[in-house]
Amino acid sequence: MQLEQGFTLAAPVDPVWTAFHDIALLVDCLPGASIDPAGTPADAQSVPLLFKVKLGPIAAAFAGQGRIALDESARTGSFAGSAVDTRTSSRIKGEARFSVQPDAADAQSTRVALTVDFTITGALAQFSREGIVRALAEQLSRQFADQLQARLPQATPATAAAPEGGVGAAQAVAPSAPTAPPASRPDGNAIDLWTLVKVWLRSLWPGASRR
Repeated sequence: MQLEQGFTLAAPVDPVWTAFHDIALLVDCLPGASIDPAGTPADAQSVPLLFKVKLGPIAAAFAGQGRIALDESARTGSFAGSAVDTRTSSRIKGEARFSVQPDAADAQSTRVALTVDFTITGALAQFSREGIVRALAEQLSRQFADQLQARLPQATPATAAAPEGGVGAAQAVAPSAPTAPPASRPDGNAIDLWTLVKVWLRSLWPGASRR
């Protein structure tokens, strides 16, 4: 499946592009994701990753490897990876291609465009329906943009513009604010798939019960 997302950050392109060189920062900004302290990098360019999701009483922890590639001149890149959850015998493999460019409407803002290709196999593949996945992608993109915006130095006080793909606006911080240290995240910090499924079902039947 392929998804396209995008968001605008209230910061010039240079500090945003610099942030995309820091894989630990990017992972820390993504809900449910972390660098796996028990993992071993496959090679010098790889990072062991852990991504946690919840589905009611089911908790899945996808462990795998990620690898980032950057094109400095074009300010584009990709992040590819694969991971498996042994508890549900589910596997995910994908690649996210991104472009970091000055916003056409505001030179002091930056537009980030994402194209994600992925496949899911195993028990959790039943939740890879387009509507559910798009809802998950929008939530992840919105929260990632919010977290990254808050960590960027010298952000403007304006609120970042909402992207066309349905992703919400990111909140800016005060001018010249230093980059904040990563907040500690509990092990239970996981993406709640069941909540997303319920939201998706309600969008199909707006008059249905909200239980």
